[in-house]
Amino acid sequence: MANPTTGSNVTLSIAQTSQYVPEIFSREILQPFDKKLQAKKLVQDRSGLMSGGGDILRLPFASQVDARVKAASTDLTFDSPEGAPLSLTVDKHYYVGVKIEDIAKIQANVDMKAAFLDRMAEALARQIDTDILALYASAGTVVSGGAAIDDADMISIMTTFDLANTPTDMRRGVIGSYTKGDLSGVNKYSAYDQTGKTGLAVDKSGGLVANVYDMDIYFSQNVPTTHNLFFHKNAINFAQQLAPKFESQYMVKSLAWETALHTLYGVGVERAASIIDVTRTTQA
Repeated sequence: MANPTTGSNVTLSIAQTSQYVPEIFSREILQPFDKKLQAKKLVQDRSGLMSGGGDILRLPFASQVDARVKAASTDLTFDSPEGAPLSLTVDKHYYVGVKIEDIAKIQANVDMKAAFLDRMAEALARQIDTDILALYASAGTVVSGGAAIDDADMISIMTTFDLANTPTDMRRGVIGSYTKGDLSGVNKYSAYDQTGKTGLAVDKSGGLVANVYDMDIYFSQNVPTTHNLFFHKNAINFAQQLAPKFESQYMVKSLAWETALHTLYGVGVERAASIIDVTRTTQA
């Protein structure tokens, strides 16, 4: 390549040549936007019962008994209110593994373990959320919402809960993006002149979209396609025997760090009659 002629303007052409242009990387490693997860905090957590080991949690259950007419000179009839125990199997062992080679660790000059740990933790949290929301398949009732969820569907959900003797407190719903749009369009759920407040659909934190007919409704981007889940807190059990635990070891043969984050837990239905699968024909 010839030397530049004195006095000529060649700065632009030199700057556009790749070997003259440095690449700048910040020390900050950006994280992606993650799905909003809701289910784990809304169900009954029985993790404390599994801390001593074991793989199956048995929950004794008492059955309903009815009053009887007392007939004169007739002995009482005695009932046995014990019911079959419910069981929760702790059988879900999930992990995320990441291998960090020395050359990457040295040349990157950042704490790659710390950066990747956020990704690993999110993956496990998303798996737990997915397993809980998949319990729509065990719901006692299906409410078919059609192309859009409307007020009639919400009344049907409320009535289903009422007929199952579901307590009016701690009724929850986890809905997807399109159902959130459906409910946000129902004026009496969010308008000030209907509610006397600015509307949960626009000003509530924590993913709570609205409280409709004594049901707290939460928004999640992890809802299964076409299946919104409504339930009472005590209708679904979650038991985590091993909280997410980080493991790492240096492998000389690989000149790399092998890292893993793993957890052990179980999810299960306690009261199917108080779980409702609310379907939408396209996406929830």
